[in-house]
Amino acid sequence: MESAPLAGHRGPGSQRRATTRALHIAAQVRTSYQVDLGGIGAFLPARVPTDDLPRALRPYLLACGELPNRYPQGGGGVREWLDRCFRTDPPAVRQAVEALDAAEADALMTALAVLGHTYRWDSVPPLAERFAERSIELPPGILGPWSQLARRLDQPRVGSAWSLHLTNWRMPDRQGGDSYRAGELNRPVLRIAHTWLAPPLADQLESFSLAFVLMEAMGAAVLDGLVDAIECAAADASDGVLAALDRVHIAIMAMTLGFSRNVRPRTVDPTIWLEVIQPTFAWGAEACDAGRIGGGPSGMQLGIIQALDAAFTVGGRSGMAQMAGAARRHMPRRHRRFLSTLDQAGPLLRAFVTDGGSPELAARFDACVLALARFRVTHRARGAQYLRNRSPSEVPRASTGLTIGIHDDPVSTFDQSMNERIAETYEAMLDPDQRREVGHPHVVGT
Repeated sequence: MESAPLAGHRGPGSQRRATTRALHIAAQVRTSYQVDLGGIGAFLPARVPTDDLPRALRPYLLACGELPNRYPQGGGGVREWLDRCFRTDPPAVRQAVEALDAAEADALMTALAVLGHTYRWDSVPPLAERFAERSIELPPGILGPWSQLARRLDQPRVGSAWSLHLTNWRMPDRQGGDSYRAGELNRPVLRIAHTWLAPPLADQLESFSLAFVLMEAMGAAVLDGLVDAIECAAADASDGVLAALDRVHIAIMAMTLGFSRNVRPRTVDPTIWLEVIQPTFAWGAEACDAGRIGGGPSGMQLGIIQALDAAFTVGGRSGMAQMAGAARRHMPRRHRRFLSTLDQAGPLLRAFVTDGGSPELAARFDACVLALARFRVTHRARGAQYLRNRSPSEVPRASTGLTIGIHDDPVSTFDQSMNERIAETYEAMLDPDQRREVGHPHVVGT
């Protein structure tokens, strides 16, 4: 991809073409931001997720409501029960799936992902033999509609950050379909829509899941600043770029603080997370068809992190960088479109800063990249804290995102992958002296 749409001083005609292209890209970003992010300005549903479905599809919602009684160990497991409930794939269900509007399609995908993932593990904590399974035969009444809906949405048939977190919430003071603003979302006003654990563990599942929602809500301020920075760069407005990057920097730091507060032992106990919460989100087995199904939701499927990487041209060849690219398949089409516009705009922004010769502007750009790297350092520390907890029974592990084997050392695998991605983030900084200083191995490995 070209990295300098505004670069060069090759005569008036050449500069005019570069500026025209920059304005065109900035206009695409603004339009996609307004249209594809649905007016909410974040990688979240445009309205409060709906809590109702047409009559033919309501059995899926009712079944989700039964999970807290059946899924935890001692409840008998869910496979035999779901086999009975969904032993057929009736035409009325298929017809209802095709007639769903966008919000209803998201609601059904969430319900089917919840049922599919709980069926895959049968109960939690999972029995040891569940980790060895390599083929899961879902009941026809789940497999058929789930496959049909996945094709319609152009997403893999597996739970994702979108389906199991970002559309799996409600606001007690709002109805499904009501409007809201990203800035209104905070922990006291949110509840998980479909839980599969009984109290008191349900509270910890809720805290973990809603942390994803809150992170994307805080990311709205980041996106607002990024879009403004790109527009100002295209219009050759240095002061506007400087002010917008300052807002982005502040918003990234707030997002990092929010993440550290929302995912910590006081809100989500690491041992409970590892044994009871984490396994359900993973898949770790082949799908019913010939290909492999994805691993389940992960932080790499969060749009705000993908947006920051695109806007600040954080590239890389690490395993985590490659998986981040693949993670876009799990996002809604409209979010993928917006990220594609940022892929084009990132080099524009970078070239404007480097070609402008302003030390202040370059320093502000680097401050944003450094804040993103520090978010990853915080993520690495928190992730290692959760992964290192292991019960006395030495139960196997299931993982999402990273390909951590059942018997691998998860902490060292995670640390190595994160260190590579953190180093790649530092490499996106403009100042080589600061890049060398902050990217020194003793800093990366802290």
